[in-house]
Amino acid sequence: MLKYISIVVVLSLIIIPAASSALSLAATSSCPTLYLAYVTSSPYQSLSTFNPNLFDGGLGGDFYGLIFGYTITLNVSNNEVIPCLISNWTFSPSNWEQVWQNETVNVTITLRHSGWANGQPVTAYDILATCLILDMYSAPPYPNYTIVNNYTIIISEPPGRMSPVLLSHTLICSIGLGEVALIMSYQQYKPLIQQIESDWTQLQHNNVTLIKEFRDKIHSYVPPGPISANYNGPYYVASITPSEIVLEKNPYYFAASNVKFNKIIVYQYQSTSDFYAALFKGQISLDLPSVVSVCPKVLSELPSCYKVISIPNPGGWALYFNFKNPWLKMVQVRQAIAYVLNRTSIALAGGYPKFTPVKVPNGIPCCFSYLKQFITPAVSNLNPYCTNLSKAKQLLESVGFTCKNGQWYTPNGTPFTLTILEPFTLSPCVYNMMNVIKDELTAFGIPTTYYVCTNVKVNHEHYDTGTGYDLVFQHWGGFCIGTVDWYLETQYLNGIPLNVTQWDGIVTLPNGTQVNVVKLYGETVSPNSTSQLIAANDEMAYALNYYLPALPLVFQSCQIVVNTKQLNVPPSNSWFWQEYFYGIAGTAIYQLGFTDGFIQPVIVTTTPPTTTPPTTTVTSTLPVVDIAVGVIVVIIIVAAVVIIMRRR
Repeated sequence: MLKYISIVVVLSLIIIPAASSALSLAATSSCPTLYLAYVTSSPYQSLSTFNPNLFDGGLGGDFYGLIFGYTITLNVSNNEVIPCLISNWTFSPSNWEQVWQNETVNVTITLRHSGWANGQPVTAYDILATCLILDMYSAPPYPNYTIVNNYTIIISEPPGRMSPVLLSHTLICSIGLGEVALIMSYQQYKPLIQQIESDWTQLQHNNVTLIKEFRDKIHSYVPPGPISANYNGPYYVASITPSEIVLEKNPYYFAASNVKFNKIIVYQYQSTSDFYAALFKGQISLDLPSVVSVCPKVLSELPSCYKVISIPNPGGWALYFNFKNPWLKMVQVRQAIAYVLNRTSIALAGGYPKFTPVKVPNGIPCCFSYLKQFITPAVSNLNPYCTNLSKAKQLLESVGFTCKNGQWYTPNGTPFTLTILEPFTLSPCVYNMMNVIKDELTAFGIPTTYYVCTNVKVNHEHYDTGTGYDLVFQHWGGFCIGTVDWYLETQYLNGIPLNVTQWDGIVTLPNGTQVNVVKLYGETVSPNSTSQLIAANDEMAYALNYYLPALPLVFQSCQIVVNTKQLNVPPSNSWFWQEYFYGIAGTAIYQLGFTDGFIQPVIVTTTPPTTTPPTTTVTSTLPVVDIAVGVIVVIIIVAAVVIIMRRR
């Protein structure tokens, strides 16, 4: 008996310190937390009222890389693909590079084993769901999809879409889902997916009415839940209050062990001034310009703990003309407005060097070395539209406009006035630029007003009907792999899916031939040769520069703000920062940063002071955790003794 008791006592002497130490560590260790900011006039209120449907106001754009997994990301500096949710891919037929213009090209994608935040695996059916939903926001012919098994899907691209000339772009459009993360769960959107599949033949034949019906259904759909079943990225939405959104780490994400922040708190601010106050207190860990654009004056006054990474950007802000307005449909009127506006003044109002003037509207920027190949003599001779009020006056008069007492009148005798829609919450930078645009047009004799509407549904109704606005102040340009980015002007905001310009896209070139910029866009991203690529970009630059469906005004450089007291990040010249140009709203950089270890928490370690223990006898007071451990171990010892006694 004494032998057994001795063993138990010895074990207790080992267990008590070890257990006490482990529990003490668990009680005192802290999990790194990342702090982000979100400025919105309509903050999310609670998890119970939150609808995760991205098309009905769910958390999306600014946070894609955090809560949704990308199938791939891209090393923007060398155009190399970086696999994320997928492990590999293959093309067929074997001679696809020779036959792609006339034959279907099959891309077989194999997924890693990763998971949605509710524990369900990410499967090929989720790829299918995301692709079918996204197809409703583009134009046919759509790819066809074949599920091989839970982790393998074949995407069959129509002839003429898979150009080997721009292989990286081809990969992004196929295995990269067009830079959109995996945003739809098949299980959560199953009723919609099945409806789309049942009507697939009609959709492939461009049944416009049916496509619009599906867009409406997508917008009104409410996923059954739970909320965590809608997120498959490094994090998921865990809780919401009017002041903050809490994102918890997704333990089922394939690279969860690499993600060093266990929690992200997104502060919801209803004004930019509140956000700035938090910045000056050092409360924000990281800010991307796509989330909150910090004005140059504030950037120059930030506390020393902040580091600002500046990246040149071949895109910025433009005015999009509404061709439903009969006067703006006249090319001479659009050109006149281009001559009125002073792009340098507008850029200075936004703040230099964050904003710089566009020298040639719809020319080709030189922010990346590969773009220089497209600056041919034809492009170099494009109209720069330097501010020239006399030229503007001449153009308006040439189409029957008259000016009386400083006010311009249309050919039918009505005052010529303009209303500009701004579909984003105004930052001080944008607000200042809008005021300059308004003032310059008004001073010329075209009274101009602007208004802000951030209600997505209302704006889409405006675009569908071409009513409620004359111009829209929107983003233009951006990064495109191996070519020039004409996407916003000729596709997304030109009817596929948002018909902001209400333009038919038909242009007559100097040689007398007519081209459709929607089709011409295809040659700029899927050319059959390098020479066709250069020629297509030549024609596109001319078409957009002469017809001006959109008037690019300023470039906006990307300035990422990093709190160096909270984050360890690569140096400013690292290729990693260019990753901001990849993905929806540039947020693929989040995923690459956390998954591949480019963004790490600062670990603060302190060395406890060395002291000489007192020699006097002290009555020991055990911490609560030690007392708890002691009680547990005593119970174990008593139980062991009872068992031993029973066996005797």
